[in-house]
Amino acid sequence: MHLDKIRLFFLCISWFLGTINVTFGQTVSTFANVGALSLLIFTGLTINRLRKESFSIIIILLFVAFFFLDQLPNFEDFLSGGRFVLIFSALLPTMILVRSVSKTIERVRNTQRLLKNLTTETAVPGFQIASHFFGSVINTGTFSILSSSLPKDSNKILRKNIAEACLRGMNTSATWSPFFVAFAVGQAFIDKTNSWIAISFGLIFGLLFNIISLPIFTPSLTIKQIKYSLSCLKPISPILTLIMFSVLSVSLFFNFTALSAVVLVMPVLIGIYFFYNKKNISVIISETKSWLINTSDDIIVISFAMLIGYLISHSNSLNDLNLIFFYSSILPSWSLLILTPLIITIFSFIGIHPIVTSTIALSILTSVQSEIHPALLMQAHLIGWAGGTMSSIASLSTLTCSNLFQVEPRQLAFGPNLLTAIVFSFSSGIILSFLNYLI
Repeated sequence: MHLDKIRLFFLCISWFLGTINVTFGQTVSTFANVGALSLLIFTGLTINRLRKESFSIIIILLFVAFFFLDQLPNFEDFLSGGRFVLIFSALLPTMILVRSVSKTIERVRNTQRLLKNLTTETAVPGFQIASHFFGSVINTGTFSILSSSLPKDSNKILRKNIAEACLRGMNTSATWSPFFVAFAVGQAFIDKTNSWIAISFGLIFGLLFNIISLPIFTPSLTIKQIKYSLSCLKPISPILTLIMFSVLSVSLFFNFTALSAVVLVMPVLIGIYFFYNKKNISVIISETKSWLINTSDDIIVISFAMLIGYLISHSNSLNDLNLIFFYSSILPSWSLLILTPLIITIFSFIGIHPIVTSTIALSILTSVQSEIHPALLMQAHLIGWAGGTMSSIASLSTLTCSNLFQVEPRQLAFGPNLLTAIVFSFSSGIILSFLNYLI
């Protein structure tokens, strides 16, 4: 317990200084250095508590670094990479805080009550739609809210079907939501303008996915049932709209990345919420502390992956690899937009998290001259991430959903969502390739 408090202290230091670094940039490099070192200490105190899956991802990342780096980076390289990674240590705790707050909001509870009243015929599409919109802001926190909306006497088959629907809905919102780590990873390699253009494409892909998949998984679905399912979101729609508008406005007005805007805007909105709901502060802080201690794996794995990606993208080794020649000369650009999301998705099925394959793909494809439009490459990465986390035994989404809906992880990972993820990634890649041809 004493060690947990120390770990939490260093994580909060890196979180706070990461936010300061986002706000003031290069003018506070000393604070950023301290934040990076705090994150390093937190990692050192936590490394022996990581899950086996997290260790596996780190080992794969070390192998990637060994393969792609021509020399060992020096201390300054690591420190510079640490400053770059610091923003990710600020994002994840911020999203955990958002998740804790969401559970205390009355409008969220009203939506939960409406979802409980869905009939068996409308439950699957209703939960998929709800998870898509909830997931766009609170990510895996969606499963906690929606699982508590499921009637306690639900049979195993219904639980499994709804859990799969929630995975489809939540993960595909990664194609257009700036609140996902996937978007933050992409913006590490793609400029702000093209990243926002990618989100506009993502809105279309997310909409198309739901329009096509809803009747497939519920053949008897009617327009009236869809409207009723959408009506469950009425209580929370003003909140989601306010959050999205605030993040977009700050990003455009202050020329911030979406990641930076999220890190800055959400604490401000939560501070306003605290001012009017003081009675909930202690409960929110207590739950946030618990989540921060118990979700250390995600923070460390993502930070480590982004450090490796940073070092690779800033090294000269990529220019000398035959792999680059293979990508840029042998394979036409249109095929890369099909292969990128498909490879990210398929590799996730064998336990390689999209953060590994996405980091490698983006590092390579943004380091060579190609005819791929950056916005479409960004969207290809987001689609691969959505498909890869939708049906993977190594995905936090699958594991969290399995635990909360009381369904075996292998049933979720190797059920109908597996084929759905492949079809989604492949067909979306074809559309991206066609759009790239038109552009």
